[in-house]
Amino acid sequence: MPPHQFVTRARDLVAMLLCVLPPLFLSNRLPTFHTLADNKWLVVIFLSACEISLIAMAWAMNSRVRSGTASPLRALLLVGIAAFAALHLLSAVLSREPGFSVRAAIPALSLIALGGALIWASPSPRAIRRFAVLTVATGALIGVCALVQQAGFDPLAAWVRYREAGRYRTGAFVTLGNPEYLGGYLAPLAVAAVGLAVASTRWPARLAALAAAALTAAPALLTGTRGSFLALAAGVLVLAIGAFGISPRLSRGVRLGGLAIGCAFIVVLLAALCSSPRTSGVGLLGARLRDLANPHAESIRDRIVFNMVGLEMIAGRPIAGVGPGMFGVEFYRAFLDLERRDTNGALAAFARDLNGGVAEHAHNDWLEFWAETGTLGFAAWLWILAVWLTAVGRALVRSSEPPGERLVILALASAVVALLVNALFNFPLHEPVRATLFWLALAWSASLAFGSESRRTTN
Repeated sequence: MPPHQFVTRARDLVAMLLCVLPPLFLSNRLPTFHTLADNKWLVVIFLSACEISLIAMAWAMNSRVRSGTASPLRALLLVGIAAFAALHLLSAVLSREPGFSVRAAIPALSLIALGGALIWASPSPRAIRRFAVLTVATGALIGVCALVQQAGFDPLAAWVRYREAGRYRTGAFVTLGNPEYLGGYLAPLAVAAVGLAVASTRWPARLAALAAAALTAAPALLTGTRGSFLALAAGVLVLAIGAFGISPRLSRGVRLGGLAIGCAFIVVLLAALCSSPRTSGVGLLGARLRDLANPHAESIRDRIVFNMVGLEMIAGRPIAGVGPGMFGVEFYRAFLDLERRDTNGALAAFARDLNGGVAEHAHNDWLEFWAETGTLGFAAWLWILAVWLTAVGRALVRSSEPPGERLVILALASAVVALLVNALFNFPLHEPVRATLFWLALAWSASLAFGSESRRTTN
């Protein structure tokens, strides 16, 4: 086997491991007593570093990779990713605790660099489809475990020694982590699975994708978390609009039938949300969705305060931010500044309820990026999303591309949208499993979009 083929196969193997290994345990820390393996970020950082190194080696050994067609949008996206990484590091160095902040920035830097490397290397469409299928299949496996746990049995208990043996409010054991992690991970995969089902031309593959969609969507809804529900709804909406617009293979009858099925599903879901007892996952989700309009609900009040604290950090250090990982460190400094200006004592009451606890995250990744990396870092983040959206949008509306290829791009892009919506209410981009999924899906969808642009230019 030629050396460059060996490196290419090793690169693809590591990419597959990135699709499979991180989700096997969904909490930030593996619930074991093993000190080294307990930090899930170590797995993500190690695999990301291996993948980046192998991509660089493959590029150096294969001249055909270096002579690929250049894309202005690809260059713009890589510039934004490089700037985002550089501003992460700059914000860390300029923070009040540079040593701590630089160490805290390493996980984010590894995934940002991974996303840039994948976009630069541009895996083949066949490889991306294979990676996407493997990622969805892993999610379906996790979904099966979650559903079994909902039934009162934990199949992972024989292999995992728990730090704590209790269950969360939805009935899931600690093996799968916080329900928010579980739902926020499964929801975008359910969206991607539906998209792959629509993109498939063979019925066995389509049925398998629909089964994976059911096995990921059902436990996501049963977690009772609002962020995952809103992410699922947003992703499905984007997917439906795009699929009905770019797939001429669908007859009018099929389109109307799909619309009718979708409407019926929404009606049934709304009825279940309103009528299910609060002790069930769906009933809990309905109650928590109704709390969105109640600013006095505990979770809503907490998020309002966390966002106010984040805005205070932005006002205090608007250019470079407080530094990656510093939200929890700077929390009380900013909170006390807010409390001194509070005239009705509401923040003082919140402090008593908090009882010395610290919010490590703003529960809004968009705001947290702004607070931690400053206006410059947030501008780079918006630049990445704007260029990515432009590239994907151009690929989707291009009529010369086969519908199946465009539907795969749409499936991955809809999963990214679901994660971005989830990031408005939680912190998926600061958590290893969902952050890995985000950067992989963004890089894959962008690579497919740039590849279609290159083929059109060549033709």
